[in-house]
Amino acid sequence: MRPRLWALAFFLGTAAAPLPAQDVAREIAAVDALIDKGLALRDASLLEPLVAEPFTWVHASDGRVDSRATWLAAAARGMALSGQRNARTEHGATLALYGGDKPQTAVRVARVRLVDAAGKRESWLRQTRTFVRGADDKWRLAIGQGVVMYEGPPLDAALHARYAGTYVIAADRALTLAWKEDALLATFPNGAETQIFLASPTHEAVRTLGSGSLRFTLDPQGQPVEAALVRGGEELWRGKRRTP
Repeated sequence: MRPRLWALAFFLGTAAAPLPAQDVAREIAAVDALIDKGLALRDASLLEPLVAEPFTWVHASDGRVDSRATWLAAAARGMALSGQRNARTEHGATLALYGGDKPQTAVRVARVRLVDAAGKRESWLRQTRTFVRGADDKWRLAIGQGVVMYEGPPLDAALHARYAGTYVIAADRALTLAWKEDALLATFPNGAETQIFLASPTHEAVRTLGSGSLRFTLDPQGQPVEAALVRGGEELWRGKRRTP
């Protein structure tokens, strides 16, 4: 009986202990929160110890690159506060750790939604932040960069949700669209994943000229029945929506 009780206690104790990844996630979240606080206060003295050297910030809007000194100076002047005019939410965040049992690098990727105060426009970005552990065991932000995925009028959630489903291209190939967290997420036949934004019921909104985009065929009731990938006017593949 005693060995069994000991084994159970050992198992419960092991299960209850936090995983290293969870510890790192909490540490990164704490650094993120302090960075947000420093930006809100325009306090370069608070931000300075949270930013690594060297440091790079790549702006999502136009690809501009800030050095550590440039970014801190801009934050102190309030130039980094433009996003505070928007309601900001994060979605689908992931954290990848590198460096063995004691990770030295952490890469956090999230989709970020910004909605302006008047509710007339919204933006979606895919944001990447890379943190490094210093000799003092403290995490600092080393690289920040983003990609604008969508910018325009508020998206129609009911319209986007309608497109969720599997579009069969061939026996072993399909496009999968899933409605999660108020977003239409796509998994392409090659395994690539992205978020889909509709410019109209039949056309995907795209930012880059010449890039591929989805086109949808609707039935008389306005429900999508087919999806095609079109690039440069050429249809690359077409899939028929699988009926439930």
